[in-house]
Amino acid sequence: MKKAFLLLALLTTLATAQPIQLDMNVFAERREAFMKKMEPNSAAIFPCKPGYLRNLDVEYDYRQESNFYYLSGFEEPEAILIINPSAPKHKYVMFVRKRDAGRETWDGARAGVEGAMTTFKADTTYVFDDFQSKAYRHFAYGGTIYYTFGINMKIDDMMREMFVERRSGGNWPIADPSAILAEMRVIKNDGDLKMGMQKAVEISAKAHIEAMKSIEPGMNESEIQAVFEFVYRRNGSPRNGYPCIVGSGPNSCTLHYNKNTRTMKDGELLLMDCGAEYGYYSADITRTVPVNGKFTKEQREIYQIVLDAQNAAMRLVKPGLIKKELDAAIDSVLGNGLVKLGFIKDKKDFRTFTLHGYSHWIGLEVHDVGSYTLNGKSRPLEAGMCFTLEPGIYVRPDLFEKMKYPDGEIEKFRKKIEPYLNIGVRIEDDILVTENGYINMSANAPREIDVIEKLMKQKGVGNSAN
Repeated sequence: MKKAFLLLALLTTLATAQPIQLDMNVFAERREAFMKKMEPNSAAIFPCKPGYLRNLDVEYDYRQESNFYYLSGFEEPEAILIINPSAPKHKYVMFVRKRDAGRETWDGARAGVEGAMTTFKADTTYVFDDFQSKAYRHFAYGGTIYYTFGINMKIDDMMREMFVERRSGGNWPIADPSAILAEMRVIKNDGDLKMGMQKAVEISAKAHIEAMKSIEPGMNESEIQAVFEFVYRRNGSPRNGYPCIVGSGPNSCTLHYNKNTRTMKDGELLLMDCGAEYGYYSADITRTVPVNGKFTKEQREIYQIVLDAQNAAMRLVKPGLIKKELDAAIDSVLGNGLVKLGFIKDKKDFRTFTLHGYSHWIGLEVHDVGSYTLNGKSRPLEAGMCFTLEPGIYVRPDLFEKMKYPDGEIEKFRKKIEPYLNIGVRIEDDILVTENGYINMSANAPREIDVIEKLMKQKGVGNSAN
């Protein structure tokens, strides 16, 4: 087991965390864009995410519901937003917790009614408990109410009582605004990038570099997770974008492995799928490296196929490209590579070794909202789209049960594949579509074999003092 991290040395090598700078004009622009997409004579109500008990009187760390944050920047629980484009004065209304000196002594300051207006630019604000008595004045009678049920049960109950159980004559039809916001969120602009998206990726790439430099045989997977999370916090990330996946040896072949409790052994690979959250935006980066700093022949062969597949897709990225063409490019390279290795005879059989899709949107969720199709067809890429490219090959021991071998050739295939067993390789980067092509936002985290091996000769923050 290694000694404590060299924290004092790290303070001189890593950038000092900077507070997140919220631009309230960005949130106002989003509300304006949303209002233009609403039906005439309608209003929208957005519930906050509730707090959750972890055990007894201990709560999980609070994170605001993503659409609520996207439109307001407000992070406190017990809050409701109303957006009404037809209102003469109060188009943006907030219901928030009242100030409470006793609770604030224990839990920290609250914005309160005044803060909701001065800091978060609400047109008018009320106390949360007054929602049922005050909200009606901000709706046009009979107009559509946009609301998403299932986020906050307490607010759901109030909505049912106000607009479902007591309504008459079919007034106030209710529609879900999620699809409208999903399409807004699938296109990122300068506001998204400046308030968190780019910083989340930069912090994550920096953490991957420190992790690579820290890995040694005999360390526990959890020690590498600790490197990631220390770099995250040191650079201003308040939380992980998702649970760290740090899988060595056979664990590299489990796609969402996150126990991170195994001791890493010499000669194995380590797959690290880890991303920080910053400004509510999540990065999603995966790197696969040799535990001892040197790829074996078999590891190098698998890794190079995956890297070639990712590069083939990345080179295609530009506005107008049909998204499924990225998958086709990856399929072709992976299939040809596995045929060349002798793992399969027909390139169409590559799926036994790949197991998952190659791409998803990223943003306020690590698997962000937004449709992948338009009118039933794979959608074309547009400037501002952010997504992952993440091909992988996983040589699992159970694959012999799944593969369809020609009669009499199973032993031949088994002997060919056995030296590669428990090699899992995934390489994942965060791609931003630009007007003329793309930017690999996570390019600072090395992907090339020689660069990784050179980097791993350095000492990182997780290494023991010598």
